[in-house]
Amino acid sequence: MIDTMTNFRDIDERLSSLSAHRTLLAIRNAYLSILPYVIVMAAVTVATNLFHFTGIDTGIAAYVGHLARYLAELFPEVILLSLSWSLNSHNRIRAPAVMLVSLPVFWILCGWDQLYAEVGQQTRSLGSTIAIYPAILLTHTAFRLFARENTRSDPQRVVMSQMITFNLRYVLPGVIAVGLAIVLRLAFVALADRYAQDVYALLVDRIPYHLEVILFVMFLQVLSLFAIHGYATMLGVFEYLQNKSDVLGLPSPEFFTLYATPGGAGSVLCLMLVMLVVSSRREYKSLARISAPLTLFNISETLVFGIPLVFNLRMAWAFISVPTINASLAYAAMSMGWVAPPPNSVHWAVPYLISSYLAFDGVYLPSMLLQLTCIGCGVLIYSVAWRRYVHRERSSKDEYPVFPSRHASDSAFGDDALDIVLMEENVSRWSRIKQADRTLKWLAEGQLELVFQPIVDVSTHRIKHVEALLRYRDARGELHPPQFLDVLRHHPGVMEGIECWVIRTAAHHVRHWNEAGFSKRLFINVTPLFFSSNNVRRCFFNALNDCPINSLGIEITEQALLEDLPRTLSDIKLFQSMDVQFALDDFGSGYSSFNYLSQLGVDFIKLDKTLIDNIHLPRQASVVESVYQLCRHLSLQVICEGVDKDAKEARLERIGVTLMQGFLLYRPMEAPALETLLRQEQDTAGSLKGA
Repeated sequence: MIDTMTNFRDIDERLSSLSAHRTLLAIRNAYLSILPYVIVMAAVTVATNLFHFTGIDTGIAAYVGHLARYLAELFPEVILLSLSWSLNSHNRIRAPAVMLVSLPVFWILCGWDQLYAEVGQQTRSLGSTIAIYPAILLTHTAFRLFARENTRSDPQRVVMSQMITFNLRYVLPGVIAVGLAIVLRLAFVALADRYAQDVYALLVDRIPYHLEVILFVMFLQVLSLFAIHGYATMLGVFEYLQNKSDVLGLPSPEFFTLYATPGGAGSVLCLMLVMLVVSSRREYKSLARISAPLTLFNISETLVFGIPLVFNLRMAWAFISVPTINASLAYAAMSMGWVAPPPNSVHWAVPYLISSYLAFDGVYLPSMLLQLTCIGCGVLIYSVAWRRYVHRERSSKDEYPVFPSRHASDSAFGDDALDIVLMEENVSRWSRIKQADRTLKWLAEGQLELVFQPIVDVSTHRIKHVEALLRYRDARGELHPPQFLDVLRHHPGVMEGIECWVIRTAAHHVRHWNEAGFSKRLFINVTPLFFSSNNVRRCFFNALNDCPINSLGIEITEQALLEDLPRTLSDIKLFQSMDVQFALDDFGSGYSSFNYLSQLGVDFIKLDKTLIDNIHLPRQASVVESVYQLCRHLSLQVICEGVDKDAKEARLERIGVTLMQGFLLYRPMEAPALETLLRQEQDTAGSLKGA
């Protein structure tokens, strides 16, 4: 029994991890990115229905109706373009090229005979929805197989050669994709002509109507779970059920619009109510309130993609079972005569209870009570699923892995991927994965750099030490602080790579400076991994062997010390025996620094900028002076950070501080600028000695 439960948990974890798969995440982000289009389309559709029900027949009403129809007809193309961009822009394939090729492939697959023919919106929607994913697959596959992105520029290559290469890289895959689409379309038509009638007859004769309706509703939700518009995709099945109900005199399958799917895919109206009542987290309640006006009009995308429900296999059973059970209840009630079949069809965007009023041309209590019963059933099911989902999210100790790739640019979490910040518990994981993968890309492409800020002895006006600072360079060539480091603490593997890269790069600069005659100690900022990771320690030992003596220093923070204080103190003594000096960074920004200041054994204390910002005030100046005197008695050198005004420098000098760092003295600079500065300082010192 225990082994069986363990196996079930293992399967659950494996299936749940699929929701963070690179391709599924890209698809989910693509659908979420077109949410504004969906909202506008639904709002125009609701306005069209209001004009119709109120009897307004004006030019504006006609214009709004045409606009609603056009937006609905263009919706598949919008989905296709969004998916094309999201799935391809992070790869070596040019996303615009893929989008341009996918459009003709899409139009061929949905039927070239429908491009100029007068066809209904439903037929157009059916063919288009079916064609979306094959169009993406064919186009993407053709480009992956035949396009070779050549990033090297050869100045000797002639213009004609460049044109030939461009054609082979983009035109040839496009022609192949279009050809494959034509072949596939012909195959579909041939198979339909050969087998469609036989399959139709088999379904009519062999499968009971009520079972077909229930299975139809269930598969609608299965497709929606994977971000496929189930109703449009299965429109042919719906029309078949509609014809069968007319022939047999049974309730029309349109009843599920009234009872089975209020609130959109998976009856998310029930989930919204559960989140408002049951959830204790502010983020969930906020999302439910934001989505409530849309959900009442059966626009479910804010919840479906906001939690998310799509690709979320832990919520899949409720997502599928709520509409299926409600459809079963409604069909049973109509079969037993408790509720009459609705005489009028109602648009999907009409809110609950109002839809019942319109379906029966007035107040019909049995139908309204059945709607409320379905809502209650859905709330009950979703409350169980939601409690279990939130509990698993809070208690889960697993971290989704970073998705390393042979080529960093093949990452699924490219710069264009949409950051979703509606929820903390699950979406933050995806944003962390995305940032981790993006950082791997920066490392591979050399976009991470070290800049250097001197630490000046103001008594001699000479550079005493240098601090190395990590930066990344964006596409415009501008440098930015590494704000992503706080996110990457959840991914030790990526942090180890960054830490080792910083150590190796710093050691390279130190060796270069030593060869040029500059003997400055370079301080490196480290994370708690410096004391806990064998890989980082090994990397630092190798750097020590390659660098001159007294050339490296380590800056640690209070957080690094608190991870494992006894081991950290032991390691500090070990490294100090190898002529490595330590500085406690950001002193004064925490609360427990004084408790262990006497036992640290570090060489420098760096007073945080926040401690000296108000040094012009007598009380604050007294605090800084007291800290300085305490450090002097403990034989600790003091460095003041954030010195950006002459008044601060003068006040610190009166206190006795001589080592300072800040924008007033020097801003962080790149390696060539620092070398020029050190050389000028060296030349000035030499000329003074000569004089």
